[in-house]
Amino acid sequence: MRFERFAFNCIRFVHETMYGLFRNPERALRDGGVASGMHVLEVGCGPGFFTLPAAKIVGENGSVCALDLNSYAVEHVQRKAKQAGVKNVEVLQVDAADTGQPVESFDLVFLFGFRRAIGGMEPILKEMHRILKPGGILSTEGKLFDASAGFELRTKKGRIIQYTERDSR
Repeated sequence: MRFERFAFNCIRFVHETMYGLFRNPERALRDGGVASGMHVLEVGCGPGFFTLPAAKIVGENGSVCALDLNSYAVEHVQRKAKQAGVKNVEVLQVDAADTGQPVESFDLVFLFGFRRAIGGMEPILKEMHRILKPGGILSTEGKLFDASAGFELRTKKGRIIQYTERDSR
């Protein structure tokens, strides 16, 4: 428990003090395909560097569901959203390989700053395929997986890569 809190606080410090000097979250999200009115899933929200900017982009007709395994991250992002008066964000402590979300419920899923997954990426990609709407977009920062896993390259803008689901439903 102590290590989980320490690790989160280290990540939070970097993201909330220095990361913004080098990264523009709105630009990365737009490059990833996030747009007004979308229902978006963020995998591995951490301290919420992308969460609130995503909520602003999707607007009141859209929504952001942010996931993290770390309870400190979830509590922190929930607190940030409440303090900012953001009402279109839901933050959940769940495994990305088993989100519990309804089938075909998201227009876009993004994995930014997501470097590795316990158990590998295959179970997560299967879950993303399940919860993305037909034609949905999976956006990553850098190449995280073999695109043959049910997705195909759509476009690339710098380090942001968009994939679409391969038609296999």
